[in-house]
Amino acid sequence: MSKAEWQRKCASVLKVLKAHKHGWVFGEPVDAVKLQIPDYHEIIKRPMDLGTVKENLDNGTITSPEMFKDDVLLTFQNAMTYNPSHHDVHIMAKTLKELFMSKWEPIESSVMEKWRMEQAGGGGGASSAPEGHVGKRVLDSEFSDDRPMSYDEKRELSANMNKLPGKKLGNVVQIIHDRNHRILQPTGEDPDEIEIDIDKIDDATLRFLDKFVKDALAKKKKKTG
Repeated sequence: MSKAEWQRKCASVLKVLKAHKHGWVFGEPVDAVKLQIPDYHEIIKRPMDLGTVKENLDNGTITSPEMFKDDVLLTFQNAMTYNPSHHDVHIMAKTLKELFMSKWEPIESSVMEKWRMEQAGGGGGASSAPEGHVGKRVLDSEFSDDRPMSYDEKRELSANMNKLPGKKLGNVVQIIHDRNHRILQPTGEDPDEIEIDIDKIDDATLRFLDKFVKDALAKKKKKTG
């Protein structure tokens, strides 16, 4: 499947970062064992690196320019959080963060516009994706219901997600990505397909998704009915 124009723009900026003399430092996940930093995952709750960003952009896990921007910035913010300000890695991360913003800010509005046009089906009309969840993060306060979900409820949720149109399913992917991007994995058979392991999703996210998906299907039924 060919990349959308907004994805190509993101990939172009990412290529500049990876080509920088410091780019290799952030090119793959931090190996806490190899680097002998056992407290890394205690301090950094959501690891990110440019290699993972590229992989997620290529396989469709990243579904909006905002997700791309957030993950690139997270890569550098993690390095700056873990390493003190005088450390070489902190300084390199700050340099690349500034480089990223210098490349991203001039094109951000046009890239977002291209993405919105794509969400709207290529025209200038309103997007058919659910209101309030396109291209922006869901607040933690919206995940207040954390009751455990039964096997049957999970099976029903999984079946309902498969009934969603592509754009709304993209919203589901974004929500899961925001909560824990490691749950999303390419199927292996088709790099453009994402496999969601529902058993690895926390209860609060499952409850939110259940309501989200049911609301989306109800709106779809109302439109077609």
